Amino acid sequence: MKRSLVALIASQLLIGMAHAQSEDENKPRREHRGPPAEAVAACSTLVQGDPCSFEGRRGKTLEGTCEAPDDKPLACRPEGGPPEKPLERE
Repeated sequence: MKRSLVALIASQLLIGMAHAQSEDENKPRREHRGPPAEAVAACSTLVQGDPCSFEGRRGKTLEGTCEAPDDKPLACRPEGGPPEKPLERE
């Protein structure tokens, strides 16, 4: 009786773990799709290198510079934002 109870509990745990893993695999992955619309709009009448600002998350005003890296649209890149891609070492 004790062994069959242990086997039943173990099988239920394995089924639960497999179900949780399949749910994780089905979740859509967040992909970086470029700058937010607010950052693009902030530079719509400006040119590369111009100072800009826009309202970010939680209503915080972000100030930065209009930039268009890697064939992305001209957008306001906040000061202290993500760093440029590191240079490859030779």
